[in-house]
Amino acid sequence: MKIATLPLTLLGLTAYSLSSITAADWDTGACPGGGSAPCIETEINDNTYHFNGTGGGHADAWHGRPAAEGGGDFVFEGDGVPFYCDWSVDCALAWSGKIKKCQDNNGNWRVGFQINGASMSNGTFCGLHRFSGFPWYTKDPGITPHCPFEDDCDSLIPYDGNASSYTANVGNIGISALGVPLVEDEHLQGVIFSPGVGANFAFASDFYNCDDDANCYLDGALTIKNAASLDIQ
Repeated sequence: MKIATLPLTLLGLTAYSLSSITAADWDTGACPGGGSAPCIETEINDNTYHFNGTGGGHADAWHGRPAAEGGGDFVFEGDGVPFYCDWSVDCALAWSGKIKKCQDNNGNWRVGFQINGASMSNGTFCGLHRFSGFPWYTKDPGITPHCPFEDDCDSLIPYDGNASSYTANVGNIGISALGVPLVEDEHLQGVIFSPGVGANFAFASDFYNCDDDANCYLDGALTIKNAASLDIQ
């Protein structure tokens, strides 16, 4: 990990979004409960939506926000997130993305996230950073080698109906500043997603390449901003 001694302040906004990626819509109402398959539920503006736990047309389809609530990606944001590399900044960080459930080749249910955009803001130097490599994907951290990161159900996170959180690696991530690459096709390890009210991602990880060599570092928590909850039941 490369850590410089120069502290930088927050300014500006750098964003990247794959808004053209199609997402499936949701059913109205809360998850019905029961069954061994996952049910994903969200609450927005006091309205509740779900895609059911029995498969059907919702399985293996990426879901952003319900169309009835404006569609688009779910957005997760955090303030004062430290990024250490050839220099050091504390920035507001935002991720945007979609969620899905699917059955792997063994018939086991898995859940995953597709990250389609990211930005640093609230500081002059923060706004100089550009993210790339989208879409990023979550991957079961028990699978080795850790690369590649792709839209493959067999590599997503195993579903556990009793879990209070899910741990994943996230990649392939690119970050540059002023055209200088800092992170190239790398991933974060041990990213924890906690579903429910105030759903959030938490991480404190180096960026690793496919040989698990580390360089830069990111530490923070991103909480859902455009929904009251995002739950996995």
